[in-house]
Amino acid sequence: MAQQIGSSVLDLERGTLQRDGEIVPVRPKTFDLLAFLVRNRGRVLSKDELFEAVWPGIIVTEDSLTQCIRDARKCIGDETQSLVRTVPRRGYMFQPGDDTAAVSLAPAAPAAVPAGRPPEPMVAILPFRVNTDDAAAKPLFDGAVEEIINALSYFKTIAVLARHSAFALAQYSDQDIWATAERLGADYVAEGAVESADDGYNVRVVLSKTASGRRVWAQTFSFRTSEIFAFQRTVAQRIATALVANIESAAMRRVSPAAAANVEAYVHILRGIALLRSYGEGVNQQARAHLLKALELDPESGLAHAYLALADTIIGGYTGAPRSVLDQARDRALHAMALSPDEARCHRILALILLYRHDFEAAAQHLARALDLNPYDADTLAQTGFFHTLRGNAETGLALLDQAIDLNPMHPPWYYYDRGEALLHVGRYREAAVSFSCLPRKSAWQLARLAACYGLDGDLDKARFCAREGRRLEPGLTVQAIIADLRLQSLENRDRIRTGLELAGWGEEETSLPATPLKG
Repeated sequence: MAQQIGSSVLDLERGTLQRDGEIVPVRPKTFDLLAFLVRNRGRVLSKDELFEAVWPGIIVTEDSLTQCIRDARKCIGDETQSLVRTVPRRGYMFQPGDDTAAVSLAPAAPAAVPAGRPPEPMVAILPFRVNTDDAAAKPLFDGAVEEIINALSYFKTIAVLARHSAFALAQYSDQDIWATAERLGADYVAEGAVESADDGYNVRVVLSKTASGRRVWAQTFSFRTSEIFAFQRTVAQRIATALVANIESAAMRRVSPAAAANVEAYVHILRGIALLRSYGEGVNQQARAHLLKALELDPESGLAHAYLALADTIIGGYTGAPRSVLDQARDRALHAMALSPDEARCHRILALILLYRHDFEAAAQHLARALDLNPYDADTLAQTGFFHTLRGNAETGLALLDQAIDLNPMHPPWYYYDRGEALLHVGRYREAAVSFSCLPRKSAWQLARLAACYGLDGDLDKARFCAREGRRLEPGLTVQAIIADLRLQSLENRDRIRTGLELAGWGEEETSLPATPLKG
């Protein structure tokens, strides 16, 4: 269970705090304080109770409590002190407002594993610390870590914390990284330190057990810049060997962690992927320019072709892109797959493009192939869950999305849309609204989903606000156009959204009433 507090979500199971859809770094003691306040909502808590709950058996001053309260308010955006209230001469009280609700973001239990097989060890590969003035080193080694994560995922006896979550951990202090990694389920943490050397780098990689901090394996690598791909492959193999006995060597032989044979092209691919994952004016066009440059340098890079196809699809408007754009993107993604047939990301991107073209059967095959190649790729699990939702099997889709969140609890924002869609179609409207609300930037189409959720949940004030905001962004967007755009195969689900939009008043004439702020 998680707690919605205004624009923040406190996940008591995973030990994370999100605000406006983004992970908020929070100190362990601050998190413990927030959790205790939330569990004792509406009750005045004395300072002694708080000392015992947050610092059991340790003598601390009131300054520590005051600072912790200040940090807690800052983390949840409670500048007005309306949520965490000071009660003079008595203590503090968490007083939730009307927009505070308990929501289920994911099952507390981990994903099921086959009978008789123990759960796989989970490892988090943190971004390497780059101690050099070389401007190219940071993006180069961020990419190397991502490729190590990808390569490790091929070992079916190891679970790997997804890239987005592992990189988000780097926002924490050294002390907090370990506590947060343990709460996220990581049994092991791998860290690296990079220093410049003659015509290359020296890298020290250390693998440690999260609970005890005991070092499991450590090694220093010295290599030229052109040998970065061999370094990635070797580190993945050494970590796997350190974690699991008798790893099948054949599993690694079919992996090619190198995204390109040319290091300069590889850096352009990394920059393109990073831009595609971000939000902002013109970022997708900038990503496309980097991917085109990568292909100038390395025309045979399957990964560059795949992400260029995805960039063209996004720029074209996803499912609303002209048929010629989707056809060209499909052909480029097919070419990418031919160049890199064992690269799971090429299959996943091809499946997405096929989905936007309504080629459902072909999309299903390539999603299945992507999961076969990389069973712990959280993004593929999430997108497979979204696919099942569109096909009318939202319960299965929701289970896959929850499994993806287990692997990638600090996931990128698009997970919120996919999971909101699944929750909407299983009838969990309030939770669906919370998920859609976490999107950092909402288009008219996404506001339409949010309006439908609130309408179906009976919260007509919020539903009508979302409808007004959506029509303000795109005045010509009608209920008929929204329904026509849906890729849902279930008539029941189409009717469900139509009903929610009608309850929200989306089809009514524009009114002159001023919009009021949306809460929750």
